[in-house]
Amino acid sequence: MINSGDTVVVAVSGGPDSVCLLKILFRLQRALNISLVVAHLNHGLRPQEDEKETDFVANLARSLHLTSASVKADNVAKIRGTSIEEKARQIRYQFLEKVLDDYHAQKVATGHNMNDQAETVLMHLLRGAGPTGLSGIPPIRQDRFIRPLINITRDEIHAYLRQEHIPFMMDSSNLEKRYLRNKIRLELIPLLLGYQPRLIQHLGELAFLCSQENQFMEEEAKKGLQMVTLNSTDRSLDLSLTTFRNLSTPVQYRIIRQAIKTVKGDLRRIDIGHIKAITDLASNTRPQIKVDLPENLIVRKIYETLRFSLGTEIETDDFSYNVENSGGFQIPEINQTLSLEEIPKKDFSLSSPSPHEAFLDLDRLQWPLRVRNFRLGDKFIPLGLNGFKKVKDVFIDNKIPSEQRKRIAILESRGSIVWVCGIRIDNRYRVRQETKRILRCKIE
Repeated sequence: MINSGDTVVVAVSGGPDSVCLLKILFRLQRALNISLVVAHLNHGLRPQEDEKETDFVANLARSLHLTSASVKADNVAKIRGTSIEEKARQIRYQFLEKVLDDYHAQKVATGHNMNDQAETVLMHLLRGAGPTGLSGIPPIRQDRFIRPLINITRDEIHAYLRQEHIPFMMDSSNLEKRYLRNKIRLELIPLLLGYQPRLIQHLGELAFLCSQENQFMEEEAKKGLQMVTLNSTDRSLDLSLTTFRNLSTPVQYRIIRQAIKTVKGDLRRIDIGHIKAITDLASNTRPQIKVDLPENLIVRKIYETLRFSLGTEIETDDFSYNVENSGGFQIPEINQTLSLEEIPKKDFSLSSPSPHEAFLDLDRLQWPLRVRNFRLGDKFIPLGLNGFKKVKDVFIDNKIPSEQRKRIAILESRGSIVWVCGIRIDNRYRVRQETKRILRCKIE
């Protein structure tokens, strides 16, 4: 947890756990060769008690001749979160991160103990949790946050404080049963201790074992995610379903979690129901289907690709423009340029055709041409065929996602499609032996 020469920020609320932590680290300062900074956040939720705790921590830091940093939260209720506890936690860790940076510290130490671990495991179990939830509070998080007392029980902490005659403050909100954690601490755990006196230790051991196995599985999932990833951007991630389906179900679950974390940044508000919905999506026989998850996360099955993306879908507006003659033409709706150029027949070659380029018999066309996007009912005679085929069916054959189809330009002459840009020209407008003039079309 701590290296020689580290500066450690100690989060001190004034309660028994954090005071015990500070006193022990202070005694070990020389042996560990570390420097300490005391950090205290006044949440502003209990006007009288909060001020007393702030004064208590300030006096404690002074008595130990330690540097201290203290701040009062403006309004915890305004912070984004699902509960007061969650909001307070968010602002507390923001404050600790700032103190860590301000003092160029290496670690932040918090007073979480084995009882906190047991309460967390039970709370996660009641809410519905897998191995990650049963791992409880990590002893070390992000290589910065450390919990030196995580294997020490609350009884041991209080015994130490009594033995050393160390004063501390008591938080009255810890007795309010409206919070789930407090109800677990005050009602459920005392009941369960009647069945198993070593409950706290057993839950602590369970958390340790789950965290070890969870860490191994997470490393395997990271390798698996790399193996199935096709494409990755800041806001989306594409996975190969062909490879994904060959993996075991537990590894699939872990890869899905890793993919969500990669795109969304965290797993907040994601539960096992969401994970199962994605695995159901992956095995669905429909070529295109999607599921909407919390916080604007969308997971789509697009043929043999599983796409994780953030944000609402942006509809492409319909567009239709006349093209009076050759040259370059901007299509702002899809941020593309259509270039048209007449070329000598001797320069015509299809030895290495590009899908973004087409060659048409100019004598079979009539100016102005028209460039527009897809409409339901569009049909043409694809190169190599003798009969009409719906453009929609050509999109399906080429596995073009439905949300991208309106972004594909279509070039037409006298109301007839001559090129579905980037996909196929109409057979009637192909270059023949007798063709005299050729129009080169390019979309980019």
